[in-house]
Amino acid sequence: MSINGWLVVLVSISLSLLFLCVYTLLGRKQKHRYETKGMMEDFFPSHKRKLALRNFYLRAYVLCLRFPGLHGYTLKIRRRLETIHAYDEYTMRKQTMKIVFLTLGITWSIVVVLAVVTQDIVFMLWVILGALIMNGLLIDLFINRLEDRLLRHFVHYLGDVRHEYQQHRMVDEAIYDAAQAASYEAQMHAERIHDMLTAKNPAAKLERYYDVAPNQYLKAFAGISHLVMEHGDRMIAKGSMYLNAVSKLVQEMNFDLLRREKLNYLLKGLTGVAIAPIFFTVPLENWARTYFPAIQQFYDSKLGIVMKIMVYAVIVVAYVLIRKMLENDEGHYIAKAPGVIWEKKLYGWRPIRALIEKLVPGAHTREHFSLVLLLKQANSRLTLEWLTLRRIVFGTLLFAATVIFSFYLHIYSSYQLLHTPYSSSLLFGAMNGEDMEKAQQITDFDRKVIEAVKQEKEHSRDMIVHKIGELAYSPMDTVALNIAASRIGDKFETLEQEYYKWWELLLAIAVGVVGYSVPIWVLQFQRRLRAMDMQNEVDQFHAIILILSEFERMSVEQILEWMERFAIIFRPSLQSCLLHYDSGATASLEQLKEDSPFVPFVRIVERLLNAVEKIPIKEAFDDLELEQEYYKEKKKEHHERVISQKVSWGNMIGFAPMYVLVFLYLVLPLLYMSVMQMDDFVNQIQKV
Repeated sequence: MSINGWLVVLVSISLSLLFLCVYTLLGRKQKHRYETKGMMEDFFPSHKRKLALRNFYLRAYVLCLRFPGLHGYTLKIRRRLETIHAYDEYTMRKQTMKIVFLTLGITWSIVVVLAVVTQDIVFMLWVILGALIMNGLLIDLFINRLEDRLLRHFVHYLGDVRHEYQQHRMVDEAIYDAAQAASYEAQMHAERIHDMLTAKNPAAKLERYYDVAPNQYLKAFAGISHLVMEHGDRMIAKGSMYLNAVSKLVQEMNFDLLRREKLNYLLKGLTGVAIAPIFFTVPLENWARTYFPAIQQFYDSKLGIVMKIMVYAVIVVAYVLIRKMLENDEGHYIAKAPGVIWEKKLYGWRPIRALIEKLVPGAHTREHFSLVLLLKQANSRLTLEWLTLRRIVFGTLLFAATVIFSFYLHIYSSYQLLHTPYSSSLLFGAMNGEDMEKAQQITDFDRKVIEAVKQEKEHSRDMIVHKIGELAYSPMDTVALNIAASRIGDKFETLEQEYYKWWELLLAIAVGVVGYSVPIWVLQFQRRLRAMDMQNEVDQFHAIILILSEFERMSVEQILEWMERFAIIFRPSLQSCLLHYDSGATASLEQLKEDSPFVPFVRIVERLLNAVEKIPIKEAFDDLELEQEYYKEKKKEHHERVISQKVSWGNMIGFAPMYVLVFLYLVLPLLYMSVMQMDDFVNQIQKV
């Protein structure tokens, strides 16, 4: 093992021992704390272990906040948990540290194992990059599991609410009594909703709960409970209005859970499959070099390096697309504003802002309208100026990277030609130590001759023969001299061709244009995914409108507010509509139709237009109740088709890096070297 390999292993073992020491130290402190207080005898062994583990997590949380690297990582996980669960402080810290230890432990184990297997520093950089990506995937996995668990538990809790409400017909008492038998996650949210309903100003507390509720279903339940508490329940055709609303809400939650379970089962591990080739490029190359020595010429050539870059590029593209697909698939359409938006920060510089303002399409041009519409449909956090800046940065970076890479390939090829041990094209198999030493001597001699010829004004074959005669260690016969002259002449001609060519500049410009278009392509892909789930959100609007239409004092503006709270895809357009509603209800609804030209959604807006002045809300949506079975079957068929499409796309994109790795990095090199060696072998036979 090389020095670099031993260094990586030593660092890995040192960090592992440090983690073990911290774990042991914290455990001993906790044990000593309870032994000195005499509390260890008061608990059962299982209870003592749980208590010790809980206190270990709490002390580890405080310790992690003291380290600069772990401080931000721990708070990042905590913030994501706060949006899902209404934990108390101790449980929040415990759950945070569970995820921290699991994600860091799994990621670090993979890095250590691969550090022991290989000693290539460049490969380790890619491994570290893959480990960082995998760490983010693990965080998403654990957070999504907690979110799904909350939904399942809350469905059971709503069933208990129905049972309790049927007994004493009091909303607040039913919510409180059902919470006593609920799971911890559901109980915490139920108690918050109960506190809101029994507060002096429940409307203000309800608005505050909307800001922290983890999903639209809990918002809807809290809002419906508040409406019934304020206006009272009444009997409708299907029984109690409140119980009917809870039943429809449970039906929507069960449908969403079923969809998530199907997609999680069919797309499980897809992102891991997409990034897995990062960890196998160098092991696969080492295996091929060991068992197929002739393939070394391919891996060391410019074409081999280009193939490796293509494999990594496909991995990056597949990862980005899969991430966008899974984010949309889980319903996370709301743009998550990070701590620092680099486009915003860069756009704040006056010279850059002046340049971008000149490049942004005019306000009344077709391109400006199409780009703004694309940003809205993709629900992107970017403005048109930030998008233009991102396109310019991506295009410039890819152009510069292509130019630098081209220069690097010329330098690398020249170095390989002058320093790699010379091997005959008819050599099948690996060279032994004696052959390697002779090949290195030939290469060193060729390099001296080439350097000597470069210093002369004339670079003809006669000059090469002359220099060979001067620098040869011993006299050469005519045959050996001609062979050496031909070999060195070929090398010299190859070296003279290693310069930056005009078509490489055109290639760099083409790659820059592709980079300039990549942000637009990503937004279009995101818009296509969103279009698949628009019908699902419209169906959810139908369910919430059926519930709200039973309330006698419900207005169109209130329905729009509920739709905005329940919406994910259509939220930006609904927010704009509500913002301008007071200045004109009809005009704002007409603008809503233009902002979201999805036909089923437009039909909802048209019914709301009729309900503004002409007819009551219940009459505007009376056909939804009559055709409920039809809409249910249509919804089921639509979701089966969407799931099938997403699975097809996901499998095609997720497995593309693996196919590219096997074909471009193993099969194609073997075919290429086989054809080249066979061609050389036939030529040698013909000469003989």
